Amino acid sequence: MAATELLVHIQAALQCITSPSSPPGMIQQAQAALLQWEDTHTDDYVAGLMSLVGSTSDRVEGNASVATLRLAAVLTLKAAIVRRWKDKGRGKVGVQKSLLSDGVKTFIRQSMLNLILTGKVDCQQQTNQTNFITNPNEITSQQLELLQDRPLQTNAASLLSKIARMDLPLKFQELIPTLVEGVKCSQGVVCQIQQQQQQTPQMQQQQRVFQTIRYNTMVALEAILSEISTQRLLVDRKYRNSIALQYLGSIVESGLVPSLQDLESLKGVSNGMGEEHISALKYATLASRVVSYMMVSSFGKLVEETATTSLVDQTLSLVHSFLSQWLPFVLGHDKNATNCALRKTMKELLHVHCDLIVNLQCSHPIAFVRYLNPFLTLFHSSLMYIVSGRKEANHGTANASTNMNIQSSDQYTIAFLSFLANVVGTSKYSESDAAKNELTSFFTPSLIQSLSQTLLHLFSIHIYPNQNSNDEDDEDDNAERVQWQDDPEGFYQYEMQRSSEDDVGCASQNLFLALVESSFSSEIVMPWLMQLLSNVASQRLAVEIEGGISAGIDARILLSAMPLGAPPTKLSHGENAALDLMLQWDAIYTAAGLAGSMLESCPGFHFRTWFDASLGPCLVLLLQSKPQQQTQLPILRRRIIWLLSCNAHQVTISSPLNPLGMLASALSAENDITVRLTCVQAMDALLPQCEGSPSLLHSIVEPTAPALYRLTNECTEVESRSSCLDLLSNLVTYVGMTGGSLTNETLNTIVTPLSSIWDNATDQNLLLKRNVLTILSCIVSFVGPESCSVLYPLALPLIDDSFARNENVFLVEEALTLTLTFLRLSNVYDTMLGKLFIRAVELSKDLEYMMIISRITEHYIILGGARFLNDHATTIQMVLSNIVGEVRPRGTAYIFLPIEALLCSFPVEGASLLQQCGVLKIFMEACASNYFEDDKCEPDRVIVLYLTALARILLVSPSTLQTLLPLKLPSGADFGEEELISLYLLKFQVAGNGAHGLLFQKSWALLLVSFYPPCQLTSCYNIVLGKSNAIFSKVIYLLQNMLPDGTNVLSYEVGYDEEEETVDIGADMHGALLQEQRTKDMVFITSLHEVISTKMNGIPHELGPQKYQDFLSTNDTLRQLDEALTSNPK
Repeated sequence: MAATELLVHIQAALQCITSPSSPPGMIQQAQAALLQWEDTHTDDYVAGLMSLVGSTSDRVEGNASVATLRLAAVLTLKAAIVRRWKDKGRGKVGVQKSLLSDGVKTFIRQSMLNLILTGKVDCQQQTNQTNFITNPNEITSQQLELLQDRPLQTNAASLLSKIARMDLPLKFQELIPTLVEGVKCSQGVVCQIQQQQQQTPQMQQQQRVFQTIRYNTMVALEAILSEISTQRLLVDRKYRNSIALQYLGSIVESGLVPSLQDLESLKGVSNGMGEEHISALKYATLASRVVSYMMVSSFGKLVEETATTSLVDQTLSLVHSFLSQWLPFVLGHDKNATNCALRKTMKELLHVHCDLIVNLQCSHPIAFVRYLNPFLTLFHSSLMYIVSGRKEANHGTANASTNMNIQSSDQYTIAFLSFLANVVGTSKYSESDAAKNELTSFFTPSLIQSLSQTLLHLFSIHIYPNQNSNDEDDEDDNAERVQWQDDPEGFYQYEMQRSSEDDVGCASQNLFLALVESSFSSEIVMPWLMQLLSNVASQRLAVEIEGGISAGIDARILLSAMPLGAPPTKLSHGENAALDLMLQWDAIYTAAGLAGSMLESCPGFHFRTWFDASLGPCLVLLLQSKPQQQTQLPILRRRIIWLLSCNAHQVTISSPLNPLGMLASALSAENDITVRLTCVQAMDALLPQCEGSPSLLHSIVEPTAPALYRLTNECTEVESRSSCLDLLSNLVTYVGMTGGSLTNETLNTIVTPLSSIWDNATDQNLLLKRNVLTILSCIVSFVGPESCSVLYPLALPLIDDSFARNENVFLVEEALTLTLTFLRLSNVYDTMLGKLFIRAVELSKDLEYMMIISRITEHYIILGGARFLNDHATTIQMVLSNIVGEVRPRGTAYIFLPIEALLCSFPVEGASLLQQCGVLKIFMEACASNYFEDDKCEPDRVIVLYLTALARILLVSPSTLQTLLPLKLPSGADFGEEELISLYLLKFQVAGNGAHGLLFQKSWALLLVSFYPPCQLTSCYNIVLGKSNAIFSKVIYLLQNMLPDGTNVLSYEVGYDEEEETVDIGADMHGALLQEQRTKDMVFITSLHEVISTKMNGIPHELGPQKYQDFLSTNDTLRQLDEALTSNPK
């Protein structure tokens, strides 16, 4: 197909796809056609798309929107370039992927640059350079159409960034220099026009055109730097450093500085903002982002180089000046003012500058030391200004008062808090004298205490967010925040999931924790916190107010009782001073929980003592209050319980206050859902402290189990419901661990609802099925072998359901573990339990479950015996066919568990079963491959297992050997009986590795000796007669190392690879089963002495006098063998 014809087809396809009247079938055909052309005519297809990207109104016929066609073309082009630019080593093996030629790549690179910088696309593929526009009169209407198409330019920038990621730094090295030059050139023309004394309409139009070019170029630069900033290779980092060193100055001079200067005129805007104002702000934001990418990625290098140090100073001074000028302007204006549009539009730009400083300090803390003080001063003063509405002494913010309410997602506050937290928490500063001097001079004791007090005020602003807001962003914030009084469960989950990146309370907690842990501030913060905690009267008053015991208290009394003093106006709840008091104690308790071990290490403070004397009695008082007495949210009740979870390891579980009992009581009472979920959290934390108190655990399970189920039913979030069920399973586990007991009534209470929970676990609640299986596993382990079969009617259908449905695939591992638990705790085989094994066929196709399926199959065979084998012989064959030969060597060790169990218990039937499903053939082929040392042969540790299985089979069914040998390998080599016997001799020492080594070696020795006459395989006994010296030496070694009673001949077992895979339950019963199996295993019970003696006595008769004499004369190990038999009696 010719290129021009293809172009027509591509255009038609794109117009079909973008037409709202096209039927779905036609759209699918058009999409398929595009993909086919991309694959078969890659170069022409991409070149055609590039041509359509440059389409203008005068070149496209029809009624279709040209802008829509251009957008469709550039989006399709971007997708094609990602797929066809370079080979990423993906896709089907052996399938050659059609890639773009170097010539077309060059054409695309240059065309995209020209599109952004000049609004031109050379459709003849003759473009090899970019000619910047310097004369406004040269711009055609077609260029203007492309330059002003914002969606097109945005996607063109995105496409260039994808190319940059694949090309740079080795190719397309002119990309960034060209764009930087484009910024400088367009900025130069804009400046020339602005300097004209008389501004005609034509000049104003020309200025807007070059501002558009400047904007498009900066969009492209921002997209490219954003894309390559995530690359981590050393060559990429070096390239980013070189770009920053060469071009940061140009971007600052031609982009950042003029863009920020253009914003000066915005201060006088009072009647709304025009399009030019919005554009100026957006361009300043883009220029700031480009500078940010360059500086954050290469700040250390920029500071090191003498040539760029002054540039960094100038840039950060500019940023500091801009923030100092505009933060008060934005923060200090009434939200009802007419210029609120300006304030909101400025937000993004200010956030970019704030984030630049935060990221610079975080990424390059030592290099940033010289700039710490001015930004510490600015951010701290701005934070205090936001909170208090007044300037801090010596910190120079504006004097304007502010009515702006602090919202829990306020990005300014979060940025200031994050910067301060990063500075205080940077451990490298302790190694730098300059940094220590900066920090100690700034963080004076009074500032630290004032800052700490402010942080505590911010801890709890999310509990009662201020609803009195006229700002749309704040209204959105309130709409997204879950309110405790409206949705207690949702509030609990929100609080658990919030992070310091988007929540003021979390960010303030991070900073407080940094102050607590810092060497220069902890000695100020910790005594102050201890002093707050010692204010017994204040916290008692707050508790009585929440509990409804005290009410109508004069506001002045409440104000005097506030441990943090009067809250800032913007954080105060007006006339509700009682709420302010409770929130302050909520914050203080939160601080105590965050301080944790640091607080415990302070002289004079012990959590146990404080809990018994103050905190515990307060909780008792709150829990004893009746719901109708409570006029406030249970803020302190919830926080004290949370504090217990933070300090669980410091709690005396046997305290007269009985903290665990208090929590169980709170969980069972008519408490708020948030309180009860916090009880679940605290009880879970306290359980490890109860290992020495089984009676205490027993006493709380009976009331707690129904309370947990009730809470589970009341909750709607899967995380809440899952935490309740987790606690229930942990309670049962710890009762069992401590040797406690549970009544049948309590066990029934726990077990009965599980089936209903399972049936109703749909959609997001599907995850609760995992909790059900966990609880069942805990109950099975608790009741033990005596009663576990009682759970079959409930548990086994749920296990089977886990295997049967695709939606339950995430449960398979837990269900398999529970199956193994049942097996290990079962005294006798039950056909109901045996029916689950049918699912193993499908499950074994996923080798992820191979290890545990192997253990389960082993246990079924040993426990079920003949009944199981008769019922499931075919299933066993199918399972083994799925996994044998398909796994790595470690996996083969697990596979051998059921094979060993099968051949120990049923050697004849097992041999037939393995032969019928082709497993023996796999074994023998692998042995042959190893013998001849083929490149892809299995390692020795695998071959040892295969040879052991073959030895067991040939001991009871020697004729099987004739069905397996000889083998013809692909190489042409023959593997027969002699090679097999030689392989046993070669690997004999390897077989002795591991605890079960003597067992393997004994089975091999029995096989080799069994080949001696009398033997039905005459070909074999002729071979062993010729190898007798080697065979007897192995036998002698074995006789010398086996104990007379055979106790050091151990059964085959495989340990667990990872701790989480370990199933310890029923280990003793499993060991007993293996011991019982030993008594039936012919390898264990057969006397090697007797077999050897019998064979030695039969050889003379079989060979005749002459051959026997020849045999004696050629075997010098016979005397040693006789001595070994004598000195090592059976």
